[in-house]
Amino acid sequence: MQRPTIDTDLDQRGFRAPGTAWMVAGSLIGAVGAYLFQVVGGRALGSVDFAPVSILWTLLFILATVVLVPVEQYVTREASLGRRVLRHDLLPIAVAVGLTALAGAGFVALTLDRLFVSDPVFVLQAGAMLVGYGMLFVGKGILAGHRRFAGVGWILFGESMLRLAAAVVFLLVVASAVSLGWAMVLAPLAALALRFWRVDRSGRAEGGGSNGTAGGFLRSYVAGSAASQLLLGGAPLGVAALGGGPAVVSIVFVTFTLFRAPLTLIYALQGRLLPMLVRMVEADDRGGLRRFGAWILGVGSVLTAAGALVGWLVGPAVVELLFSAEFRPEPLVAMFAAAGVVAASAAQVAGQVLVAYARTGRLALAWITGLAVALVVLVVGVGAPAVTVALAFGLGALGAMGMVALLSVRSA
Repeated sequence: MQRPTIDTDLDQRGFRAPGTAWMVAGSLIGAVGAYLFQVVGGRALGSVDFAPVSILWTLLFILATVVLVPVEQYVTREASLGRRVLRHDLLPIAVAVGLTALAGAGFVALTLDRLFVSDPVFVLQAGAMLVGYGMLFVGKGILAGHRRFAGVGWILFGESMLRLAAAVVFLLVVASAVSLGWAMVLAPLAALALRFWRVDRSGRAEGGGSNGTAGGFLRSYVAGSAASQLLLGGAPLGVAALGGGPAVVSIVFVTFTLFRAPLTLIYALQGRLLPMLVRMVEADDRGGLRRFGAWILGVGSVLTAAGALVGWLVGPAVVELLFSAEFRPEPLVAMFAAAGVVAASAAQVAGQVLVAYARTGRLALAWITGLAVALVVLVVGVGAPAVTVALAFGLGALGAMGMVALLSVRSA
C-alpha cells in the first residue's frame, strides 16, 4: 500500500488553504443561526416555557463536547495521517456515540418531572438528537482530516439553517418546547448531504490514537472533556441544583450561550488547526509548538481581562436587546461569564498541541484542575445561585487555561 503524501503547498499556505474561508464563514453563519434559534424560541415561549429547551440544549452541548468532540478530534487526527477511519475504528466510534445517546436519554428520563414538564417525548428526542450529532461529528472529522475544509463549513451552515427553519415552521404549527426539540433532532441530518463517507480514503493502516488505539486516546480525552464541560456547559444545571427557579435557569442559559460564541466557534474550527499541528509533530518542530502554546497563554490572559470589562459594561444590555428584559442578567454574572469563556477558549486552543501529540491524559489533568477550582467556589458560595455559578465558572476556566498552556509548552 502506498504511503500517502502530504500536500506541502497547502501546508505552506496555512490558513489560506482552499476551503478555509468557507469553513470560517460557515462557522460564523452557523453560530448566528444557533442564536436566532434561541431568540425565536425564547420570544415565542417565554422564559418559563423555554426552560426545557434550554436544558436540552445544555445537555447536547455537554455530551457532544464530552464525547463527540473527542471522537471528532480522533477521526481528524487519524484521517490526517492517512488512516481509513470508518473501516478500522467504526466499532469504538459507534460504541461512543451509542453510550452518549443512552446517557442523554437516561438523564431526561430521570429528570422528566423536574426539568421536562413530565413529557416523555423529550426522552426520545434526546436519544435521536445525540445519534444524529454523532454522525455529524464523525463527518466533520473525516472532512477536516482530508483537508476538505469547505465541506466542514457546509455542514456547519446546513445544520444551523435546518434547525432554524424547522423551528419556525414547527412553532407556527404548535408553539411548544416539544416543537423546538424536534427541530434540534432534524438539524444534524444536514451532514448527510455532504456524503462524507466517500472521502474516507484508504491510507496507511497502522498507528493512531494513544498507544496505537482509539480507546486509549478517547478514554483520556473524554475524562478531560467531562471535567471541562461540567465547568463550561453546566451553569444552568448548577443554578437549578442551588435552588434557582425556571426563570433564573433560562437567564443563565441564554447569557452563557450568548457569551460562549468564541468557544463555540473554536469547537467548530479546531479541526482546521489540528491537521497542521499534527504535521508539526511529525516534523518534530518542537520550537514552533512551544511558541504556539506560549503565545496562546499571553494573548488569552490579555483577552480574558478585556472580556471581563466588556461583560460588565455591556453584557446585560446585549442579552436584554436580543431576548427582552425578562432575560437580563446581573452585571456580575455577565462579567464572570465573559471572562471565563475567553479563558476557556484559550485553553481549548492551546490543548490542540496535546491532542496532536496524543497526550490526552495531560489534557484531562488540566481540565480536572479547573473543575476542582470551580467546585470549591460552589461549595463555599458567594451569594445568589447565578452569581455563585458564574464566579465558579470564571475562576475554574482561568485555572484550566494556565494548566493547559503550561502542559502544552512542556510537552513540545
